Amino acid sequence: MNTSTHKPKVSIVMSFYNEPLQWIRFALESVIGQTFGDWELIVICDNPEYAEGISYIQGIGDKRIRLMINQENVGPTRSFNIAIAASKGEYIARMDADDICLPERLEKQVAYLDSHPETSMCATDAHTIDDKGKITRRRRYRRKLEPELLFISNCFAHPSVIFRRSILEDRNPIYNEDFIYSQDYELWQFLFLKGHRFHTLEQALLLYRKSDSQISSAKRRKQVELFKKAHESFITDWLIKHGVIATDERGDMKVMLEKASHAYPKASPEGRKCLKYIIYILYYSLGTLEKKYRLRYLTDRNLIAFRIRFIYTYRLLFSIRTRRDRSGLV
Repeated sequence: MNTSTHKPKVSIVMSFYNEPLQWIRFALESVIGQTFGDWELIVICDNPEYAEGISYIQGIGDKRIRLMINQENVGPTRSFNIAIAASKGEYIARMDADDICLPERLEKQVAYLDSHPETSMCATDAHTIDDKGKITRRRRYRRKLEPELLFISNCFAHPSVIFRRSILEDRNPIYNEDFIYSQDYELWQFLFLKGHRFHTLEQALLLYRKSDSQISSAKRRKQVELFKKAHESFITDWLIKHGVIATDERGDMKVMLEKASHAYPKASPEGRKCLKYIIYILYYSLGTLEKKYRLRYLTDRNLIAFRIRFIYTYRLLFSIRTRRDRSGLV
C-alpha cells in the first residue's frame, strides 16, 4: 500500500507538550493495539525542546504515525487545528497523550457512524484513572448520555470523540482558537446550534486520566472563565434562535427565565428537552445571586424539579461550596 496516497478511514489527532514519556508511550501503544487498523495518527509536539518525547515517537517505526513539531508553543487548540488540516481520514478522532484507548474503541465508533449517517459525532463513556493508571471512577459519563445535558455541563469526554470530516463545511478550522481551554465545549455548542446530532456509546472505551498535576490553579480559573463564556453564549443563542427571547434581552437572566418558563408548555418535545435544562440553569444562576430563586424553583409552574435528576435540584438548593465554579452563568 502506498501510504502517501492512501486515505485512511480514521485520522487520529493528538497533541503533547511535556507529559511524562510513560504516559505518551501508553497512549500510542493503545492506538497501535486497536482492533480497527485503517487509521493514521497525527501527533503534534507543541514543545520543540522536548527531545525525549520527540525521539521516542520518531523511533516507533509505524508508517501510520506522523509526527509534526511546532516551532514554538501555540497551545492545544491551535495544535488540534494544525493536525486536522494535515489529516486525510473520512472520520477524525481525538486522543490525548495522557489517556489510553481500549482495544475496540475505533472499531465500535466507526461501526456506529457507518450505520447512523444522521449522526455527526460519536463519543464513548470512560473510566477515570489517576497518575499511576489506577481506575478511580468507572463509567464517568453513564448519567450524561443525553446531548441536551450540554446546557448544564460538558457531557462528552473530549479525547473519546470521533466526528465526520463533513462538519468542517460548517467551520474550518473547526476549533475556535479564542478558547485555549474548554475548546471542546465551545465546539459542541456550536455544532448543537447548527443542528448536528451526537451520540455517546454506553460502553467505556477510554481510560481518561485526571490528575492534580495536569492543570495549575491559575489555569483552572481561566478554564472556568472560558467555560462560562461558552455556556452563556450557548443558552442565549439557543433562546434567540428559537424565538424565545429577543436579541436585546441577551444577558437579562430574569427576563430569560420568565420567557423560557412561558415557552416550555408550548414547545415541541425536542424543545422541551432543551428548555427544562435551560430553565434549571437560569434558576441555578439567579439562585446564586438571590436566595429567593431557590424557593421559586421548587414552585415553578412547569415542575422542572421533577423533570430532571434529583442531584441537580440538590446542588441548586444546598451546594454552597464552589457554587461559582460549577455550571452556571455567574
